[in-house]
Amino acid sequence: MFFKYNRSKTSLLIRENLIEIYYFISSIFLVFIVSLPPFRSLSSISSTLKGYYYVNYFDLGFIKRGLIGSLFKILRLSDNLNPSSLVLTSHLFFSVLFSTTFWIFTRSCFKDWKLKEKIPFYTLFTLSPVLFFRLGYDIGRMDLICLVFSLFTIILTLSESYSFTKKCIFISLIISLQLLIHEASLFFYIPLIIGLLFYKYPNIRYKKISKILPIFLLPLITGFLLLVFGRYEPGREELGIYLTNISKELETSMNVELIHTLKDSFEHSIILLTPKSLLGGSYLITIYYCFILYLVFKFVKLPLYLKLSIFSPLILSFIARDDTRFLAASTICCNLLMLISAKESKLYFPKFFGLLTYIFLITIFLLGPWGIGSYDPLPLLKHYNF
Repeated sequence: MFFKYNRSKTSLLIRENLIEIYYFISSIFLVFIVSLPPFRSLSSISSTLKGYYYVNYFDLGFIKRGLIGSLFKILRLSDNLNPSSLVLTSHLFFSVLFSTTFWIFTRSCFKDWKLKEKIPFYTLFTLSPVLFFRLGYDIGRMDLICLVFSLFTIILTLSESYSFTKKCIFISLIISLQLLIHEASLFFYIPLIIGLLFYKYPNIRYKKISKILPIFLLPLITGFLLLVFGRYEPGREELGIYLTNISKELETSMNVELIHTLKDSFEHSIILLTPKSLLGGSYLITIYYCFILYLVFKFVKLPLYLKLSIFSPLILSFIARDDTRFLAASTICCNLLMLISAKESKLYFPKFFGLLTYIFLITIFLLGPWGIGSYDPLPLLKHYNF
């Protein structure tokens, strides 16, 4: 009887120690299955996104969204791979990096939780249509790279190993880098990071502005320069010639992103924005989003300003048509906030997690990842033969 009890206890201990590894492997599987053949072909990678890996400061001058292309040019990666292979390789690298970092961080956040309490949240993260499933499906978008930077920043901000000044300098640098990668990152995860800094250091509001402003001067200058000089002035035709000379695959890349002004984007998007599109373009997406919001506002015991920061990505719907994508970013913020609250011992376990909840999560998962706009909210549905 004693040995039987010990074996049972040892078996439970092994499951508890390896649970994050099981979920990590599952998340990697989800990323790869929607990124690689036979599910996806290289030709299915959006030609618009391929241009992000080639526009750079050396050939085109100072332009918005030019940092990744500049780094790839320095490393000569763009010389050794065709556009589709380069985008896919980069995407898989950052996907694995995100998944690894996510589950290591998750393990530290839930280290004091019982196994039966971890599993519902771990399942929620893994079966989320906006995390591994969508990040794997949406090949090549800069959102993934910005998310990796943001996750590192959140981990550092929560750490007790660094001083307030060092954290501020790191945050300032990361915000600036994200702006140079994609200026829309200002509304993705940065408000959550700034809110987290205020939460960890509530006395920051009493510090003299002369001591805080210099630390965040770099992102302010970066944002100003992008706003004034980030547009590619020679125009669409010159940009098309430059990209087509690199590869025919890049023929239609970046036509809007580098040419349109902020005013152009706003005027084009605002007339097409509706309440339905703002909430994802599908009632299925809206239902899941409301479910996640319920979890955050009911079971996350963090200040209201941190919870409100999760809505900042929705602001982008007023200047771009990627409404479902922005709702997905908002939902990712919800998941990050759950991790933060668990780390801070501010997350409560929902008692209603049971069979019906799991059926709901699995059903939403089987519908596939969220798309980009209300015109294609659930793109994986087209791969099913109903």
